[in-house]
Amino acid sequence: MIKVPEVVQELLQNDEVALEALQAGLLNFSAYADKIHKKVEKLTFKPVKKGTVVVALTRLVKKAHLAPQRKPDIQLTNLRLTSSLVCLSFKKTADLQRQLAVIHPFNISTNDLFSVTEGVTEVTIICSEDSLADILKHIKAPIKSQFSDLVAVTAQLPEEATHIPNVYHVLINSLASKRINIVELVSTFTEISFLVKKDDMETTLKALNLYFPSKKT
Repeated sequence: MIKVPEVVQELLQNDEVALEALQAGLLNFSAYADKIHKKVEKLTFKPVKKGTVVVALTRLVKKAHLAPQRKPDIQLTNLRLTSSLVCLSFKKTADLQRQLAVIHPFNISTNDLFSVTEGVTEVTIICSEDSLADILKHIKAPIKSQFSDLVAVTAQLPEEATHIPNVYHVLINSLASKRINIVELVSTFTEISFLVKKDDMETTLKALNLYFPSKKT
């Protein structure tokens, strides 16, 4: 038998806003019970009183306070901006992989952001507009998509932050809340670069600036 408290807990854990409100002691149990009441009945396959949902939420308070915060306290060490970038996507084939292998790394400046990401069926190349012509001399495969005039905002984190769950989630969520379209992501051990349209550059910088110690409130 599926129990109401188990369903309420599952719904709450998948609702980030409500869970944070519960952990902060700000969740209106009655209003939230109204919101999830129908879902609880559907998932338990039986009629459920609203008061039963409220009771289940009340009993989850202690568990919520003992649980780790989903949004850890993040402090960036640096932000770096790289402009005039291009993002190219190709269908992944053996021919394309051989063509990528002959791109000489010394043809690309060490100051440029350059990345090749191989997925299961696609390959994405990120490069500067200055390097594009040289790269396309070696790549003869048809381009699936191309985004030009992009900007990479690179957030640098301390090494210890790489062991904390949800660090990237917090940064991505901060951009999502501003309705910023992230065209591509490039990550390394202590860096994550967000490729966004030039028009979104200032909004992206402002969103990430909040995670510097001197900027936090």
